[in-house]
Amino acid sequence: MQESAGASEQLTIPVRVGTMGWSYADWNGPFYPEAGPGREAIRLYSRVLDVVEIDSTFYGTPRETTVRNWRDSTPPGFLFCPKIPRLITHDAGLRDVAAPLEEFTATMALLGPKRGPMLIQLPPSFTRDSLSDLKTFMPLLAQVSDRTARFAIEFRHRSLVGPDVSELLSEHNVALVAADYPAMPKRMEATADFTYVRLVGRHGAYEQHRESQADRSAEIAAWADALRSNQSRFSVAYVFCNNDYEGFSPATVNKVKHFLDLKESLKPPESQGSLF
Repeated sequence: MQESAGASEQLTIPVRVGTMGWSYADWNGPFYPEAGPGREAIRLYSRVLDVVEIDSTFYGTPRETTVRNWRDSTPPGFLFCPKIPRLITHDAGLRDVAAPLEEFTATMALLGPKRGPMLIQLPPSFTRDSLSDLKTFMPLLAQVSDRTARFAIEFRHRSLVGPDVSELLSEHNVALVAADYPAMPKRMEATADFTYVRLVGRHGAYEQHRESQADRSAEIAAWADALRSNQSRFSVAYVFCNNDYEGFSPATVNKVKHFLDLKESLKPPESQGSLF
């Protein structure tokens, strides 16, 4: 990570902090009502957090009616950050994907101003050997989407760490994800006018996700300091917390906000039973 200027530096850019997905049965009780939120999940979520990464879109482009419901169930100013479908990133490896990419971006455009950056998450099998596919794919982002669309990309193989890859992303204003993920180095690099931070952790680290089961305060403090010291390079920052990072991502959101000196969204679940 870049050298930090220290926690004393004031944060001057907007920072949105949310979770990776909003529909988890383990959250019934500590976050949602014990009986479960049903169809009200995203409405309840958006009462306390102003951004969410859509995990479900990784498995396929949703129906237009579903996207409109997300849009209409959330307040003005709320943002969704959809994952690009695995059909494009994992199955096709970014090759010959103009049609499904255009379909997906057009569907996500139904969110209107509630559409945030879209996440391109590549698998560990996508290595520097596939760099030519990445170079061919990058221009498609502008060709198949409207001018307001923004994208972030996450690599999961170390061979793609390099100035040539960063330069390629910068040419297309695609943000290099700053990820806290075991297989990748922790770094915050400016390749777009915004930054996209993902606190992922090790997949399957916890059997349940009802409470915090690890304390990663030191790592979160380091990310917060890195964001402060690099903020002049960005106009806005997005930070997403995974259940596998500390065990219960809504609590991790609170901790991130604490270290960024932002107003915390949630009370500790052990003191309130359920959020609502």
